[in-house]
Amino acid sequence: MLLLDNVVQAYGWGARNGLARLLATAPTDEPEAELWVGTHPRGPSVVAAGPHRGQTLAEVIAADPATWLGQEAASKGCEALPYLLKVLAIGRPLSLQAHPNVKQALGGFEREDATGVPLDADRRSYRDTSDKPELLVALEETYVLCGFRQAEDAARRVRLLGDPIRPLLGLLEVSTEPMRDAISWLLHLSTGDAVRVAQAADQVAVAQTRADHPDPDDPWSWVRALTMLHPDDATCIAPLLLELVHLDVGDAVHLPAGNLHAYLRGAGVEVMASSDNVLRGGLTDKHVDVGELLHVVRFDPGTPPAPQQRRVGAVRCYLAGEHSFALAAIEPSPTTTWLRITAPSLFLPVGGGAIIASESERLEVAGGQAVALAPGQEVLVRSDVTVWWATTGDGLPSDQ
Repeated sequence: MLLLDNVVQAYGWGARNGLARLLATAPTDEPEAELWVGTHPRGPSVVAAGPHRGQTLAEVIAADPATWLGQEAASKGCEALPYLLKVLAIGRPLSLQAHPNVKQALGGFEREDATGVPLDADRRSYRDTSDKPELLVALEETYVLCGFRQAEDAARRVRLLGDPIRPLLGLLEVSTEPMRDAISWLLHLSTGDAVRVAQAADQVAVAQTRADHPDPDDPWSWVRALTMLHPDDATCIAPLLLELVHLDVGDAVHLPAGNLHAYLRGAGVEVMASSDNVLRGGLTDKHVDVGELLHVVRFDPGTPPAPQQRRVGAVRCYLAGEHSFALAAIEPSPTTTWLRITAPSLFLPVGGGAIIASESERLEVAGGQAVALAPGQEVLVRSDVTVWWATTGDGLPSDQ
């Protein structure tokens, strides 16, 4: 077992002191967007105690992958965790984005390499060769744009915008690929036309909502919020084209490769394939590769099926059918919870600390810290808060 200190990413969309509130850590009085737990090179966890103290988790695993990942993974050349565990504190909406599948990621990475785009360049879309599906479980009420509306539903909503979107309305009503053509139209607008769409959207949203009491379950409330943040971006009408998903505490959403989405507000524990491949589609000042986004996005209507939930004792499992990851909540229990670890795992308490112990070792885990566990051991978990367990797709306990 390894006790880990973890990286906080202070992106501008993070809630001020958001992670401190969720994790019971010291506040920074700054935006605190994401806690990263794992081996990703942009923010690897660091061992906090013991003989490996000061080394990154990535360095420890790469030096002995058979121990930390298992013999099978090591024999395939794996030297890092295939997943990344995060806690998100969403203070304002993120960009509209999608992630590639494995084939698209490999092709995009090789293509950008061949054209000489540096890995750290702002215009780079593919920074590795991995897909990036995601699973998020809400820690508080959370709102997400995720999956396309039926074209008829979208047309009924955007019709209120009048003249600036008449071509878009026509696409929604007669195109054989209405949502693809609608997104393409929005992303190819001139600056002036994009501003006119955003202004029309703002005017209608103001008329449709109550400024003193916006309803977060009303798409027009989010159109209003997005036009205030991005007054020159036509994709501020995304809530009229995409499904608005409301997650209560404990609800989960699965974002597979190709799903166009945007987190709007809330907080959650997220696990994903360990990748940094992002194709942005608006609501951002970062690079937008329209052609590649349209190549990656799947334009099927409806939200992806929610992860299946399965309870095994004090463990609530969230299963999305992904090979690289699965997530579980080890809930507070009046009795000690013993678990057998069969795949490389991370344990992260949220809301306070925990005690993780094996037959030979006992770790006291403070808020914001985590524990890395090698396969092939039994551990006990004792905590007054939920401890989140990230592992590979087949690493969670089966039904009892």
